[in-house]
Amino acid sequence: MSVQDRISSMLDSTDAAVRRRAAEELMELSSAENDVITAFAKGLTDADKGVRDICALALVRLGSDSTAISAKAVAPLITFEDIEVRNLAGDVLIKLGASAADALYPYLSDPKEDNRKFACDIIGLSNNPAAIPHVRKLLTDEDDNVRCAAVESLGFLKATDLLGDVVGMYDDEIVRPYVIAAIGNLGGKQAQEFLLKLMEEPDEFVQISAIDALAVCTDEIGVAHKLLALLPTSSADVQLVLLRTIYSIAFRLQIAIELPKDLREIARLALMDDEPDTRIAGLLALGQSYEEEDIPALLHEITLNNAETQQHILSVILSHSTPAVAREFFDRIFAAQFEANSPMTEILGFLTAILPHVEGENAAIAIQAVMRQYAAVIQDHRREIIEFLLAVSRDAAIHLLSDEITSGQQHRVEDAAQFAQFYNIREIVLP
Repeated sequence: MSVQDRISSMLDSTDAAVRRRAAEELMELSSAENDVITAFAKGLTDADKGVRDICALALVRLGSDSTAISAKAVAPLITFEDIEVRNLAGDVLIKLGASAADALYPYLSDPKEDNRKFACDIIGLSNNPAAIPHVRKLLTDEDDNVRCAAVESLGFLKATDLLGDVVGMYDDEIVRPYVIAAIGNLGGKQAQEFLLKLMEEPDEFVQISAIDALAVCTDEIGVAHKLLALLPTSSADVQLVLLRTIYSIAFRLQIAIELPKDLREIARLALMDDEPDTRIAGLLALGQSYEEEDIPALLHEITLNNAETQQHILSVILSHSTPAVAREFFDRIFAAQFEANSPMTEILGFLTAILPHVEGENAAIAIQAVMRQYAAVIQDHRREIIEFLLAVSRDAAIHLLSDEITSGQQHRVEDAAQFAQFYNIREIVLP
């Protein structure tokens, strides 16, 4: 079957399966002929999703030599009434990269504001600095959404020379949130100073937007310290955003920032938040040693089953916190798991990895807390406890099973004897 036959089958067959097969065969040919590219662009409007997806993939795969032709063929589809076609065309154009901008310039002056906005959105993601002058013209567009798109796109395109133009849009209340975000994307000292100045605004939405923008653009730890100074006098909502940005900056620059003791409650509240980045900030803000008042917030994070934060919390508890904190923490965490009838597998696995590197009393406290759970849990969980003890402290396992065998309670004796035989613990005298 020739290329033209396959094109005809893909475009004209009434059978979707035949159209899909023809599209796949055309893609396998890797042909960059204009007729093939035009056919793939038309295929983006097919009634069958399979055909559309194959054509979209083919256009992206044709290679850098064909991107300009592909972009020109796809660009008209951003004006389609069918939102699925519009969005698919947009996705393809974004993946085609810088070439898409050239094909979309005519649509920046389209009579329909939706088309102008959509073209501007795609150009903003094209990573083509040559597009900046074209986008700049839309800053004075009569449509609110188009102006918002223009400001946002200038930020994405890193139009640093136009920082003044973007700042000049701040008084346009409709565009203001996009202005703040764009300033953050543009970055630089002037951008940071402008965003810090916005912290004096009475509008908390403006403050929060400025803080989020600073998280993106700040490359100086001094900015984090300035934000830290604002924590005590800010509202509860703003405090959480401030904390998130402070520790985002500190983490990115790999510089430690110590949260004043009297502000520690903010970190605890952050750990109870729904937003993962806010919880991470709260965890970082609590530092490398925990207090008893931190434990409820730490337990909340533990229950969310984030392996990375679970390991971090356990490491800090075992290596740097006081024995009193370690004792309270482990008693409460295992009590909570028992109450919820949750397996101890994950926590025991982390402890198995961490305990060999821990010195001092906290290791023994953790092991004792696990041993105290033995009598209360079901047999499968008791097996986990024995395996854990054998891995971290064979003496503790022997001591536990020996006590069970001498307990005088038949079911406990039988279980302990079974474990001793199964794990070949010869130090235990069986009944």
